[in-house]
Amino acid sequence: MRIPLLLCLSLLLLPGAGAVERIPGTTTSYSVSRDPITDVNTGFVVLPEINDTTGQTRFILRCANYDRQELWAWMSSKFELSSQDDADTGIKPAVTIRLGDDPPTVLSDSDLSVVMNGDETVDRSAIGFNGAVVRRIVNGLNAGKRLVVRVNRPSGGQALTYTFPASGVSTAWAKVNGCAPQRPGAGSATPNPVTVTPAPGAQAPKFIRWYFTTCRDASSGVTRTGLTAGRAHLCDLVIDTVPNGARPVRAEFRYELEYRDAARSGKLTLDATDVWPPAGGTNTALRQSGSQLIFTLPLNVRARADRVYTSLNVTATVYFSNGTSKRVYEPLPVRP
Repeated sequence: MRIPLLLCLSLLLLPGAGAVERIPGTTTSYSVSRDPITDVNTGFVVLPEINDTTGQTRFILRCANYDRQELWAWMSSKFELSSQDDADTGIKPAVTIRLGDDPPTVLSDSDLSVVMNGDETVDRSAIGFNGAVVRRIVNGLNAGKRLVVRVNRPSGGQALTYTFPASGVSTAWAKVNGCAPQRPGAGSATPNPVTVTPAPGAQAPKFIRWYFTTCRDASSGVTRTGLTAGRAHLCDLVIDTVPNGARPVRAEFRYELEYRDAARSGKLTLDATDVWPPAGGTNTALRQSGSQLIFTLPLNVRARADRVYTSLNVTATVYFSNGTSKRVYEPLPVRP
């Protein structure tokens, strides 16, 4: 049986790898790095498990998969997660995750990947995570929700439960530029951070949910539930919060386009970054309604005869007056 998506642990030694730094006051660490040839962001964030004093159990968020810019993750354990027979036949353990107090989620087989050692043997003490579940985990950790992973091994035996804290993750995630491509000569991967040092124990307001409501055609004023290619829009991104006294002082918005054409489908990370308060001619805006933060974004997806854009994915980082920050990710449908 062919094992899908073989991921190598040797990725930790990618060209251009930088030093591993720890976020002060936490166990979370990160590495800012960029491939010197392709400029692919090869950074990563490491979360040690809270109960493993050996340091062998870790959850790692990675920005690159081989030479591709691709967000994925893997968890290493001090215990074996599968038998040799299971590894030989490509059978993966059953995995359930929970973020904070959210309902637990049983992952599908397609959410998981076999992890390979550098010598092309299966690492039976590790399991990979890929696809939308990784972005869900990142969003939860950035919102301050701990990650709990439970593994039921194919061969049976006691289930293994691991807990990874969220402390320091939002800072580390900003340091690796949210796994967006690095720009040559950028120096630090942190995109224009607010120059406020968080007070000990400072926390950002809790984000309950986030979503786009409507997009208004900038020319006609027509209201739509998504974008129409070739038309300029003003779209409202709503973030429901639990206020704690910290005020939003800055926000940054980065974009990714999903598309399909005659040959394939794919994703394209855009160089453009919008900021609030507005800078460089953009007309972003923020209004607050009770506990809601409502950001209005100027969005326009080009219409092309040879390609159909299907989604504009928005990553928003909101910085607060106490030096903290939080990040959300939300797709917006695009129609021809």
